Amino acid sequence: MPARAVQKLRMMVLTSDKVRILLIRPWTEPLAPFRAALRDAGIETRITRVDIEPALNAALSRGRFDVVVFDPKTSDISRELLEVRLRENPQRTPVVVFKTLDVAIEQLKHALAARLN
Repeated sequence: MPARAVQKLRMMVLTSDKVRILLIRPWTEPLAPFRAALRDAGIETRITRVDIEPALNAALSRGRFDVVVFDPKTSDISRELLEVRLRENPQRTPVVVFKTLDVAIEQLKHALAARLN
């Protein structure tokens, strides 16, 4: 990630509320490693976690998110369903696919930096 984008990301974290993440991931997957990786990356977050369609619908209707992190292992929510629900929602939110923890954190940084440009 370019130094300027990293600086903007840090300024966003320092000057605003926590980054709002909608995490679509099975409840059987631990959350602690993801939180620790975000903390290590210097990203303060507020995470809303869902793993079924009604919870996804409720989360999208209640609030805005800076980024969506989607784990394809979530059996009750497909990528296609997520895309449909995001199109129905008036906000534009980038989606990061959770392949591995390191890749997800790096993509999350890029998605947040892109929103600042």
